[in-house]
Amino acid sequence: MIYTHDEACLILEMFEDVLEKYDVHIPSPEDDERDPDNSVGLYGSTYSDLFDDVEERICELLVRCMRGEKITEGVFSGKI
Repeated sequence: MIYTHDEACLILEMFEDVLEKYDVHIPSPEDDERDPDNSVGLYGSTYSDLFDDVEERICELLVRCMRGEKITEGVFSGKI
C-alpha cells in the first residue's frame, strides 16, 4: 500500500536535510510562535503548504501511472 502522506513527509525530510546542512531557515508567518531552540528549516504554514503541494503532486503522478502513462527516468521532457 502507498501512503501518500508518508511519501510527502519523506520528500520534505530530504529538503530539511539540505536546509539543515547549510543552516537555512525559510521564513514562516508563524515564526513568532517558534520555540527559540527549534532549528528546523521549514516551519508552520510554510511547511504544511509545501507538504500539501508535494502530496498533491504525488497523487497526480500516481493517477497518471494508473492511466498507463510511461515513466522516463534521468532525462527532461523539454517542456520545463
